[in-house]
Amino acid sequence: MGSLLREPRSGYDLLKLLRHFRPAKASQIYPTLAKLQAAGFVTSSTVAQAGRPDKRIYSVTEAGIQKLSSWVGTDPDPAYNRDDFLTMVYSGWIKSPVELKDLFADRKIALQGGLDNLSSVLTNLERGFEKEMDNHSNWPFFAAMLVRRQIAILREDLSWTLNLMHRLEISVD
Repeated sequence: MGSLLREPRSGYDLLKLLRHFRPAKASQIYPTLAKLQAAGFVTSSTVAQAGRPDKRIYSVTEAGIQKLSSWVGTDPDPAYNRDDFLTMVYSGWIKSPVELKDLFADRKIALQGGLDNLSSVLTNLERGFEKEMDNHSNWPFFAAMLVRRQIAILREDLSWTLNLMHRLEISVD
């Protein structure tokens, strides 16, 4: 609802927006939007598009704002992270380092791509909302802080991965 409160959006727009700090699938977003609408926390309207299917745009209601406000600051659920790469590393001892080379090379490329993408997102936020970057009363401040956090996590993950590759004497360029 916080993303919809910033501006009305479609489910697809939410998927794109959330991918940087809370990745979700369409199979999660659309049922959640339907539940929020049934509870009266969001409304939706249909927007016709030329040459494309109609788009449903969701907006937060006054009841939704109250619900979101009462939720922010409560005890969050414990963080959960499932990373198949780490599960593979846990069992990496059953293969030789040479056999793991592609796994690590792909991880390095993926992490660097994520860093490049998020750096671009942060630059666009900072350019588009320059005045809001130091004002915690505006959503761009918090959006930028979340992007910065994700960049720090990816940098640490890349450093850890490179260290492990070094220790296994795996070289990828």
